Amino acid sequence: MNNKVIKTPCLGICKYNKQNFCIGCKRNSDEITNWMSYSGTMREAIIKDLENREIENLAS
Repeated sequence: MNNKVIKTPCLGICKYNKQNFCIGCKRNSDEITNWMSYSGTMREAIIKDLENREIENLAS
């Protein structure tokens, strides 16, 4: 089990685009809502994915 603490990538912008991705942290609403319940391994995987995740910055 991975007990490494991974901080939230939240930037405090919290605005969603039409595809339901936050234009600040690039996470979708499920990733944001479930962040605290994810394992360290899952959080690491999301952080890695965010590095290359391209989203439309147009808020809905």
